[in-house]
Amino acid sequence: MNKFLPSDQAQLSLGIGSDIPTERLFFAVLPDPLTAERVAELADGLRDEHGLEGHPLACERLHITLHHVGDYAGLPPSLLAKMRQAAGRVRMPEFEVCFDQVGSFAGNRQNPFVLRSEYGAELLTGLHEELARCLQGVGGKTDPRFTPHMTLLYDKRRMPIQPVQPLRWFVREFVLIRSFLGQSRYQLEGRWQLG
Repeated sequence: MNKFLPSDQAQLSLGIGSDIPTERLFFAVLPDPLTAERVAELADGLRDEHGLEGHPLACERLHITLHHVGDYAGLPPSLLAKMRQAAGRVRMPEFEVCFDQVGSFAGNRQNPFVLRSEYGAELLTGLHEELARCLQGVGGKTDPRFTPHMTLLYDKRRMPIQPVQPLRWFVREFVLIRSFLGQSRYQLEGRWQLG
């Protein structure tokens, strides 16, 4: 005689109904491909120069997070529609940013070593605030804290803020990204032009 698992246990054995997040959804600004290559080269050089052990993020994963929507054990389909609706209401012209500093943020075990911006940071903050305004209209949660940065790598050591050769580019769009946690894999879920 076959013994069947109760429905809730069967679902958990298949990963259905688990509380362990498998996906992250966030809005971001991506550097153009040429800028991403320049950022990756900078990360490699700084890693060698300072003896950091962390591995630099791949070019296709470099981004500036505008809003972390949330982590989910299976992304609710209705959430994507709401986030796309909110993003479609954003009205802001394109703008130039300049990232000219690096340094570490404090982490739990690994410290994010990041590229930071002085020039153009207020414009990124403006985009963050405009998107937050639109997200409130569809029930999206927003975080008022925002420090424009691009994570280069994670390392045990913490590095002080220091200047680097400025990297400039035009922000012409923002995107919605689904990240598959633990897989270092992103899926683009939407793209919106500025201007």
